[in-house]
Amino acid sequence: MAEPKSLSNVSVKDAIDEYLDVLERRAMRSQLSPTTLHAYRRDLSEFTTLLGPNTVLDAIEADHLEIAMTSIAKAPDRRYTKGLKIAEDGSTPPGRGAHSLARWFAAVRGLFRWAADRGYIQIDPTTRVSPPRTPKRATGARIGLQLDEALTLRASPSTRVPETLRADQSLTLRDEAILRLLVESGPRVSEMCGANRSDIRLHEETRTPVLHVRGKGGKNRDLPLSKATLATIERYLAEERAAPPQPSSTDRAERIRIGDATNALFVSIRGKRLSPRDVQRMVERYTKEFLGRRATPHSLRHTALTILARAGVDIATVAQIAGHSSLATTSVYMDDSMSAAAEAIDSSPLARD
Repeated sequence: MAEPKSLSNVSVKDAIDEYLDVLERRAMRSQLSPTTLHAYRRDLSEFTTLLGPNTVLDAIEADHLEIAMTSIAKAPDRRYTKGLKIAEDGSTPPGRGAHSLARWFAAVRGLFRWAADRGYIQIDPTTRVSPPRTPKRATGARIGLQLDEALTLRASPSTRVPETLRADQSLTLRDEAILRLLVESGPRVSEMCGANRSDIRLHEETRTPVLHVRGKGGKNRDLPLSKATLATIERYLAEERAAPPQPSSTDRAERIRIGDATNALFVSIRGKRLSPRDVQRMVERYTKEFLGRRATPHSLRHTALTILARAGVDIATVAQIAGHSSLATTSVYMDDSMSAAAEAIDSSPLARD
């Protein structure tokens, strides 16, 4: 039998630094998405602040975690640095949402499980803490757009008056291409922002245009593009896409950023690769102006997949487009109304006389 690892007085800061190195290696092997790594880094940074960087990790108990979670629950939501967080009923709930708190706890729980395996702690305190409860997400029909709203939003960039726009709001073709992608194919915003110009090609089998995206956990896939969306993207690349900035120094990190921007499919007015937050602000601006309410890139993803499901596309194909590994995940986009069930029975060959 192997000898148990000896305990150490490793501090919170040292343990998290070592654990983040492990997570970075997982991300490099496509076992963890860059977005999740970024979120866990922020969550563990908050954990360090709350518990103290020099606190011995093995001295942390369940009560300490309960107090920390209460503090996190009351902390301002980091997504809304401007304006207020708005709930579905129009209210302004304080602090973090349930899903944000649950992810924070998941990051901390991963740290302690790793530390227990390393022999840095005797008992994992997260096993004595009840995980935060998260409400079931609404179906795509409830948090997405209706078909007429999606059509209005898709056409909205071309209906604005150019003379009234700021320079950073004048990229009409780029914005239309992004909105078309989101409401037609439903990519995750991180997938779309991470796409390069070279990722657009004709599929080897169908000879139809596709956009190759890099999904969660290194699961890449090809998103079919409509002819209109492809034409809009091609016009954007030919007429509007800004060139990347010239490097102002010999800084290696800056050269890497500029090289990345050169390859990027969607860039800002200054030629920098768009971030998910850039797209989120853009979507919120259009939906507020043309629909009178706020929507997010994720709700447009729900819109695309819900409309596909309601149009009769089989669930396996919707799952393939969405990049879901489980059909159970895709099932939330299926219309569960009684009218849909009645129509299904009426259309069955066995229901005929």
